[in-house]
Amino acid sequence: TSHIELQRTMRQVEARNRQIIDSASDYAIVASDLQGRVTLWNAGAEHIFGWTEAEMLGQNVEVIYTADDIQAQRLRHNQGVSIASGGVSGERWLARRSGERFWASGAMTVLRDEDGAVLGFVKVLGDRTQERRASDALAHSERRLGALVSASSQSLYAVTADWREMRQILSTGPVAQDESLPAVTDWRERYVHPDDLALLEQAIARAMAQRLPLELEHRTLLADGSVRWVQMRAVPLLDSAGEITEWFGTASDVTERRQAEEQLRELTLTLEERVQTRSAALQVAEERLRQSQKMEAVGQLTGGLAHDFNNLLTAISVGLELLELRIDQRRYDDIGRYLEMAQSSASRATALTQRLLAFSRRQTLAPTPVVADAMVRGMLDIISRTLGPSIAISTQLASDPWAVLVDVPQMENALLNLCINARDAMPEGGPLWISAANVSLRGESAAALDTPPGDYVRLAVKDAGTGMDAAVIEKVFEPFFTTKPIGQGTGLGLSMIYGFTRQSGGQVRIDSQVGHGTTVELYLPRFIGETPADAAEETLQDLPACSAPSVGTILVVEDEEAIRALLTEVLGGAGYRVLQAPEGGQAIDLLRSDETIDLLITDVGLTGGLNGRQVADAGRQVRPALPVLFITGYAASAAVGAGQLEDGMEVLTKPFTAAELERRARALLAIRNPS
Repeated sequence: TSHIELQRTMRQVEARNRQIIDSASDYAIVASDLQGRVTLWNAGAEHIFGWTEAEMLGQNVEVIYTADDIQAQRLRHNQGVSIASGGVSGERWLARRSGERFWASGAMTVLRDEDGAVLGFVKVLGDRTQERRASDALAHSERRLGALVSASSQSLYAVTADWREMRQILSTGPVAQDESLPAVTDWRERYVHPDDLALLEQAIARAMAQRLPLELEHRTLLADGSVRWVQMRAVPLLDSAGEITEWFGTASDVTERRQAEEQLRELTLTLEERVQTRSAALQVAEERLRQSQKMEAVGQLTGGLAHDFNNLLTAISVGLELLELRIDQRRYDDIGRYLEMAQSSASRATALTQRLLAFSRRQTLAPTPVVADAMVRGMLDIISRTLGPSIAISTQLASDPWAVLVDVPQMENALLNLCINARDAMPEGGPLWISAANVSLRGESAAALDTPPGDYVRLAVKDAGTGMDAAVIEKVFEPFFTTKPIGQGTGLGLSMIYGFTRQSGGQVRIDSQVGHGTTVELYLPRFIGETPADAAEETLQDLPACSAPSVGTILVVEDEEAIRALLTEVLGGAGYRVLQAPEGGQAIDLLRSDETIDLLITDVGLTGGLNGRQVADAGRQVRPALPVLFITGYAASAAVGAGQLEDGMEVLTKPFTAAELERRARALLAIRNPS
């Protein structure tokens, strides 16, 4: 019984010891006898080497060694050292069952009996392959970094977190020092020019406060008294808490670059001076050329426009003279005829002035949506009567025409001018074609016309007349250029058409051959949207001129005394209270006063330093909803914001009728006071 109990106890102890040995799963524990045969192989050995204990018991432990170690009898060597010294430890490559090598770290100890006789050996091994690879990678990285640092032409350095001490890493640049020297504590005075010390301190303080890299260019004063420029860069090294532990940086000698930049700067200044001198000379030459062209244009203009204006002025002056005479004679039966004569001539003079303004592109156009084919149909009667019976007019209009956004009177005038030119090119008469079509310009077709890609309406007039050669076509859009005899043409027709089309965002194209006729095409951008309707204006147009007493106060700003008096008389006669100001300063004083002002009517061009737009803008600062009617003799669009008028602002072009002035004033006042 005692024997059985002893065996049971021994089995329990062995089982417990086995559990302890197998629990070390990250380590291989291998026991062998004096001949190297395996007597113990724990679970860690099975995991690391790949053989099971059943496979290894009784096998020679030499199987875990590499071929080189087996050939060198490494096992016998280690056993001998262990017996002599009690054990041996170290690291080396061992082999797995798969043949793969791994880096092992372990120790061999001697097993002895109670009498001290050697029974065998115990090996305890751990797999350190990952640590070995990391160590090798770190060593390789350090070698690469060393090579990179050695190849650098800059000074590399480390600075303490407070920037008090500099530790040199490599000394090949402008702040070189002997690596064997201790950290430099007076490096600022040693490497930085005295005049740049304050700049450096500011940069350091900013970098430390923001924990951001530092970059600065400063001068350094060398021992021989020479000055070099240094580009300094440094980045902070942060610990796990985000605190700066050290700064690493580079210092590069950028003296040559700074000198090159300075030379380039001096060269640029010299070049700018030369360019300014040359530009001034060119401006003088251009001004002389421009004056010469003006004089030539005036000479060409005199023969045509002067004749037309003299005729118109004669009709106006004679008509008014006869009107005065008949009134003195108390003969009122012919007064209406003389009035009609003067008014008709004034209207023709106005139309001629508008052509000149359209040519110069200074006219403020009033664009409205219009369908081209409808405009052509509406003008066929007047075109037919103007051209005469010798011209056979044919039309080709789009079945589903697009709308364009243009100044309708200008477009009508352009079409009429093209038809008149076509008639003049066919003295004996002939066919004339008018067409309107929808076209889409894309890619090369848009580039050929120098227009943005998009949808356009093409309005074309084609004749079978004499045509033009290339030299004439090249000059055809020049102001006052005409092939007609003096007195028969001003040369403003095509120039006006070109100015109107370009100002409307379109383009003009001419195709002509001598003896085969001419085709002129106007490309106008398509308008997408509904036709706007001004309900207030339409309502007022249906009312008689004096259907009800007018109510309101109007401020009139006009520097021409006669015109100011006429405006006051017309508006006062219509029932309005009128305030007058001859210049912008007085107008602004009135606008800033407590006076009730319901409408501002101001000339665009005023004497005294302020134009009409400036007066209106100043008035709207204190009276935001104040309606404004600009009146102008030349409709300079720049004076009213390049045609960009705010809500409640309109433009009335001189000359205008008293009825038109009253109608526009009532329309603006109706918008302000719709009741």
